[in-house]
Amino acid sequence: MKKSLLLPVASATICCAAAFAGAPSGVADKAMEGYRLFVRDSLPTDRGDGYAMMLAAAWEGDAKAANNIGWLLEKGEYVEKDPAGALRWYERAARQGLPAAALNYVELLFSAPAELGLMPTDAATVADAAFIAGRACAMGRGLPADYRMAEKLLMRAALLGNEEAAIMIAQQLEMYPDSFSSLPLADMIRQCDRLLPEEKRNCRDEQTAEALAGDVLDPAFWYARASLPAVN
Repeated sequence: MKKSLLLPVASATICCAAAFAGAPSGVADKAMEGYRLFVRDSLPTDRGDGYAMMLAAAWEGDAKAANNIGWLLEKGEYVEKDPAGALRWYERAARQGLPAAALNYVELLFSAPAELGLMPTDAATVADAAFIAGRACAMGRGLPADYRMAEKLLMRAALLGNEEAAIMIAQQLEMYPDSFSSLPLADMIRQCDRLLPEEKRNCRDEQTAEALAGDVLDPAFWYARASLPAVN
């Protein structure tokens, strides 16, 4: 069985809104109580009261509450479906370092058609979110351990310019050369290049994504990107 040495998945369902990323205790308590009411749904007012409390806590800085609001908007659960609004809440929570939100953010971003206006201009934000989620999947901390998901996320992060992800990929390829080979690399390169300014795209000087897909399986490619020498 293939092993994974990746160092440093969110369930798509709503998650318990405990304190995270330094949210004040009162805000975290509000988020928790809102979540409890929302999922209890025993009285006619429970879901409405719970949603209002979670939304208020999300605005006040609770990352898990923000992730919950994003999930509800993405799925159209209780509220009108709004993928663009979901993406904004996921990004807010991902910027606070919440792995579940980072995963939801990246997965929604790459699954949503560009014509819906969901493609952000800040590729660095996407790269950071992909790295946070990929490392969490690799380590099983903050997200369930899932090395295939970790590979996909870290490859996206590296293609978008995250140097830590590039180093992790290089180290993995040195130990297990077949790592990442099952990924649809050419498609991933094209997807990531659409987020990058022309001068930072992976495919330059008329190089095709298919040709570059072979290069990214060489550890030296990623060490060069991270400005580090390959380990012999």
